[in-house]
Amino acid sequence: MNIDAESSIRVRTPGMDNVGAARKSGLSCAECRRSKLKCDRVFPCQSCIRRGCANICPEGTLAATKGNKVLMAHAQRLSEQVKTMAGRIKELEEALHESQKSNRGGIEPHPLLQTPSQSHEHAELPELRTIYDDEVHDISESIGSLSIDDNGRTKYHGESVGSEYFQPLFPPDSYPPQQSVPTDPKCLGLPFEIIDLCNAYPFGLRDSQYTKFLFLPFLPPRERALQLMELYYGNVAWMFDPIVRDDFMTNILTPLYGHTGSPNVNNIHSHRLSVFFILLASGVLYEQSPSSGVLAEQYHALSRAALSLDPIYQDATCATVQALFMAFGHIYQSDRTNNDSRWLLMGVVARLAQLIGLQRDNAGWGLGQEEIQRRRVLFWEIYSVDAWASIINGRPPALSINHTDCWFPEDLDPTIKPSGAVEMGWHAWQSRYSASCLGISVQHVFNTRVPSYSALLELDRKIRKFNLPSHLQSPMEASEAGRAWSPEAPRAMQQYAALCQREANLMYIHRSWFVQAVREAPANPLQHKYAPSVLAVYRSACRLISSLNGLYRVHSQPTDRTWFFWSSVFSACIILGAIVVDSPRCTLASNALQELDQGMVLYEEGSLPCRPPATMLVLHKLRERAFTSLQAAQRDARQSQSPRSSLNPGDPDVLGPRKSGITGTPSSSPASSASVSDRRSSELSDADPSIVQYYAALANPNLVLPATREFELPSAQTFEPSYAATSQEDINAPSPFFDPALQAAIMKPSTLSNQSIAGPSSSLPPPQPMLLSYQKKFGENILTAWESRSPSPRCPSRIF
Repeated sequence: MNIDAESSIRVRTPGMDNVGAARKSGLSCAECRRSKLKCDRVFPCQSCIRRGCANICPEGTLAATKGNKVLMAHAQRLSEQVKTMAGRIKELEEALHESQKSNRGGIEPHPLLQTPSQSHEHAELPELRTIYDDEVHDISESIGSLSIDDNGRTKYHGESVGSEYFQPLFPPDSYPPQQSVPTDPKCLGLPFEIIDLCNAYPFGLRDSQYTKFLFLPFLPPRERALQLMELYYGNVAWMFDPIVRDDFMTNILTPLYGHTGSPNVNNIHSHRLSVFFILLASGVLYEQSPSSGVLAEQYHALSRAALSLDPIYQDATCATVQALFMAFGHIYQSDRTNNDSRWLLMGVVARLAQLIGLQRDNAGWGLGQEEIQRRRVLFWEIYSVDAWASIINGRPPALSINHTDCWFPEDLDPTIKPSGAVEMGWHAWQSRYSASCLGISVQHVFNTRVPSYSALLELDRKIRKFNLPSHLQSPMEASEAGRAWSPEAPRAMQQYAALCQREANLMYIHRSWFVQAVREAPANPLQHKYAPSVLAVYRSACRLISSLNGLYRVHSQPTDRTWFFWSSVFSACIILGAIVVDSPRCTLASNALQELDQGMVLYEEGSLPCRPPATMLVLHKLRERAFTSLQAAQRDARQSQSPRSSLNPGDPDVLGPRKSGITGTPSSSPASSASVSDRRSSELSDADPSIVQYYAALANPNLVLPATREFELPSAQTFEPSYAATSQEDINAPSPFFDPALQAAIMKPSTLSNQSIAGPSSSLPPPQPMLLSYQKKFGENILTAWESRSPSPRCPSRIF
């Protein structure tokens, strides 16, 4: 008997079924065998899942068809289902509409009654709800402005742009003729070789035929160099100091002059020679001499020429970055009309800093302690300026806090209190503030995934609670209980700079929300859900003006040359004027006009040496509009319509850039007023306690608004998302959320008094040109005493 015959009569047992099942489980599924596809034998297999027939795997098979008949059948069934469901939805919407109309009178539509386009949009892109914040529509107009002229020249400024850079405020014909020192090297009496090198700035000549001896005739005597160095460190380095005094003396001045005092360029690199000249250029600006402007431009041209001797992309060092960074600061002090060149130059500085690795800490690279300190100091100075420049210009920065692990440098200027406690100096505080608050503000402003309003309030609290050493705290006027301006001008300037950094930071991050509140609720922006931003911006503007007024009365110089301060005051005046122009019936309008008058008087008197030519004209025009708007509101305070119609519709929007494109001659479009519904008090539950005190003050006509007072925040308290359980003792002021009468007084539009407010009596004088002649000698040989401060050893601190 053969094997086949024996197998045909073999008796099957129950155990044989299990063997067959085990054998079948190792085979491909039926559909994969039919379609001749590879099966992973894990059912349902991936092939069936991809083909949409996982429900028949592993035993079932699809009917054999040609083409896409199966897919067409599925599509037809789905189409029928969609039609059925669409009809059902329409029936439900009609029923809901009829029900709402009968119950509520149809005053406002039900949230579920959306337009078909909105329903389709949310159905098609459900993932957008997880990517973008639900409040993105609330600030859709806060992405900035784009201006394009007839020749295609384009400029963009984001929502945080400083008012001085907002182009519609400054049409081209508003700039009067400005007396200026010639900046072209050809007009400075310099030789052709220097001019040729200047034309190659900042990247330098690849194959230069010139040598450093070209600059030897232009080196001033050592005594003159020391004198200008003292002017630089006394008037410039108090704010940003990329090269400390000891570093300059040891690595630049001593190799250049030696022990004999005779200039010698053999022992110094051309880029360090550039640092030397740009330091002299910045110092001579503060010399009381009619020729200081021309001398500064000559030294500036020599600095550019020295840097161009060796190309920066081949010979980049810390001195290269220092020279360009100090050139940025010099242009900022001497030329207020060339903002775009400063912005581009700062970008080159940041890229060079990354090129030599300043953003990474170098403690493990085997460098000397002096070089480590130099690199850390330089990086944090650049980072602070880059972040501020980005906020003021409304453009993203070149450096990110997320891309650095650089440690903070040693504090070379700590302050020892009478009790023996040690407080960090200005530069140490500024580095930590930039890393902790300014970096987050930059991310908040330029993040395309718009943060929520609660994130803004959290950032507001972080900035207000950031610790400020007592010696850097400034009074609001010339003096204040427990605070006073330092008798030393650099120290007093640092006091105001600390306040200016915090208040200007708050003003810029809140401004876009303030703009939306004023535009959507012009009758009373304090009823808007973004009322905390309105009050925060108003408070910061008042504090900036009041505090600078006190500083200017004590130290008029070098305050009048520090445009960083006056730029913030100019933006503050624009904010105050915008409150009066767009919301003349707001409770803050009358006080805002008074603060604007004070700010204009201060600005006109103090900023003359450094302000752009057209800024005063803008403020005078803004004050006119504000006064007209407030008078119109006072004449007819009982009318409900906005008095904005009394203004000239062709005037530029004082609130700054909105989502717009400006083509050719800048013009403005009238803002639409939206109806304001009643806001619940819980919408301000995330506000800072000082904002709550503002609301408490607004309802009491006899209570002075605490616009210029520093509020004490509880240091150990963790702020909760809601103040529902907060007592009145915790915030030291009655809250309008708990007093119905006070709440009603706040929400009710204020009744304006008929008292007129007189404007400032000062007027803008016509510019008087001053002729400067070129001097062949770079000043007199005057030696001024100077002291070198030895660094105080302190342990470096990490920010992470």
